[in-house]
Amino acid sequence: MVDYKKELDRVDSFKPEDSSLYWKAEPGHYNMKAMSELEDTEPYEEEGKADKPRVKLNIIFKDKESGTWSDPVEWTMAVGKTAASTYGQLCRLAVEKGGGLKDVEFQVVVVNDGTKNTYTIIA
Repeated sequence: MVDYKKELDRVDSFKPEDSSLYWKAEPGHYNMKAMSELEDTEPYEEEGKADKPRVKLNIIFKDKESGTWSDPVEWTMAVGKTAASTYGQLCRLAVEKGGGLKDVEFQVVVVNDGTKNTYTIIA
């Protein structure tokens, strides 16, 4: 059961100036640029289960029509267990690009199967 008081306190404490822009991925093809390296962020918490570690990456998008870059947004994801996970793919990209993601341009294809998104990173 949800502890509504705890959750209300949590959402009430959110400050828009503290990384308020998050990427809510829709299915499609995106041209992106990493503006940071992967960093640890708050774990995903689910009642009765162990916390799941997550990371964040600040990214910008290139507008398909104008070719201009968007304002930065934060992309959070689970620390995956496989090379096929989004996290694993980004780690592979970082190694291929000399050991980091900052200022690396790449493409992401987002597909939704009706219940969840899958991400394919293209260098």
